[in-house]
Amino acid sequence: MRKVIQMTISHTAQEPDSGVRAEVMAHARAIAGEPPTPKLRSLVCPYCGAVTPDSGRCEKCAGRFDPLSRQATQNQMGPWEIRDERVPFRPGCSFATLVRLIEQGAVRGETVLRGPSTRQFWTQAKHTPGVANRLGVCHNCQAPVKPDAFSCPSCEASFEVERDRQHMGLGPARPLPGQGLPEVLALHAEPASVPGHGEIASSTIPIAASSPAKAQGASVTPVSDEESRKRVEDALRLVRFWRARADHDRKNAWAIIIISSLISIGALSYVVLGSGSGGKTASETGDAVE
Repeated sequence: MRKVIQMTISHTAQEPDSGVRAEVMAHARAIAGEPPTPKLRSLVCPYCGAVTPDSGRCEKCAGRFDPLSRQATQNQMGPWEIRDERVPFRPGCSFATLVRLIEQGAVRGETVLRGPSTRQFWTQAKHTPGVANRLGVCHNCQAPVKPDAFSCPSCEASFEVERDRQHMGLGPARPLPGQGLPEVLALHAEPASVPGHGEIASSTIPIAASSPAKAQGASVTPVSDEESRKRVEDALRLVRFWRARADHDRKNAWAIIIISSLISIGALSYVVLGSGSGGKTASETGDAVE
C-alpha cells in the first residue's frame, strides 16, 4: 500500500514537469520553425540519362549505381538498339544479348530495332539481316529457315552479321544531289545491289528526297563547284602519278630480270667452257708422259 502511494505521488510530481517541457518545446518550435529535413543530391542516371536522387537506384529505369551493376551493364552494351517507348533512352545491347532476348521471346518479328546490318536505320526484326533468321524466317524472302542456318536455301541471302560490339555498321558519307559536280557524284556512286547478294539490297532503306539532311540527322556543309572540281583534279593527278610510278617500277623490274639472265648465261657458259678445256689439258698431259 505504501509503495502504491509513493508511485502515485511521484507520478503526480512529474506531471507538471512534463507539461512545462512540452510547452517550452512548442514555444521553441514556434520561434525556430520546423527542423530541416535532409534532401538527397540529384545526379544523372548513367543508363537512361534521367535526373534522379542519389539513392543508389534510378527512379526512372530502376538501374543501380554501384560499380558491379555499372560494369555488368557495360558488358552487355553494343550497337543494337530495341525501340521501347517506356525506356526510350536506354543504351544499345550486344548481338549476344539480342539473341538471348529473342530466345526469351522479348524480341519478335514485329519488334522495331536497328543495328550494324541495318546501317543504324530502324526496321522490323523480321526484315533485319542476321536477326530474322533467329526468328525462323529469311529477311530477304521471308521463307522459313533454321535459326542456325548460314544462308537462305530459297534466295541464297547470307545471314552473316557483324558481331563486334564496337562496329556500328554505318554507311559511308557521300555527297547529295545538288551539292557537287556530276563528276564528284559519279566518283562516290555505288550500286543499289550486288548480283548474288540479295541481303545488300534488302538492307537498303530509302530516305525521303525532300529533306535529306533531316533524314540523316545531321547538317551537311555544302561544297562549291570550284572546290569539287579541285578535288577531282587532285584525284586524277594522284592517279596519273601512281600510274607513272608503277610503269617506271615495271620497267626497272624487267631491266633487272634481263641483266640477271645475261649474267647467269655468261656464268654458265664459263663453267661449261672451263670444264671442257680442263679435260683436254689432262688428256694431252697423259699422252706426253707415255
